Amino acid sequence: MGQMRRRCKQLIKELQLPASTDLRGICDVVAARVERPVHLVPMSLGGVVSGMTATTDDGYWVFCELKTSPWHQTHIALHELSHLLLGHAQDPAVTEDALRMWTPSVDVATAMQRMGLTMGFARHHGYDNLAERETEVLGTLLMEHVVPATAERELPLEGPAAEVAAALGPALQHIRRQQEAAGPAGGPGV
Repeated sequence: MGQMRRRCKQLIKELQLPASTDLRGICDVVAARVERPVHLVPMSLGGVVSGMTATTDDGYWVFCELKTSPWHQTHIALHELSHLLLGHAQDPAVTEDALRMWTPSVDVATAMQRMGLTMGFARHHGYDNLAERETEVLGTLLMEHVVPATAERELPLEGPAAEVAAALGPALQHIRRQQEAAGPAGGPGV
C-alpha cells in the first residue's frame, strides 16, 4: 500500500496541479495527459453504478451519478479519471460480459457499434483487485486539489453526450430490472 501511495503522489506531482481547482479543471489536466478529450456527464444512472467511463471516437465520457451530493459526484468522477491517469486497461471479458447482460438479444460487436463504443467501454469493478485499490488511492489524493461544485441541476443532455447517454439508458434499465428481480441478497455487486 505504501508503494502504491507513493506512485500516486508522484503522478499528482507530475500533473503540476494548482493548489485548488474544480472538477472541469481536473478534466482538462487529465485530457492533456491522456491526449484525448475528457467529457464529464452527470446523469442519473438509476442506482446500477455510481460512475463509469465510455470511450468513443470523440474521447472519454465520464458518467457520474447526478442524484448524490456534490462531494460524492466529485469523488466518483475522480475515481473514473484516476483509471485514465493510471492507464488501467479494461478487461475485454468484463466488457463483453457486461454487454451480453445489457443487450441480451444483440451480439457484442453489434451492440458496441450501435453505441459507438470501442473495447475500452466501461469501468465498474469491485474493490477486491489491485487496480481498483490504486484507483481509489489516487482519487482520494486528487480530492485534496479539487473543490466540489455546487449540485448541478439535471439539464437535458445535448449533442454527443445525449447520444452516448441514450445508448446507455436501456442497458442501465435492464441491469436495474435484473437486480430488482434477484432481490436484496441475490443482486450483483456493481
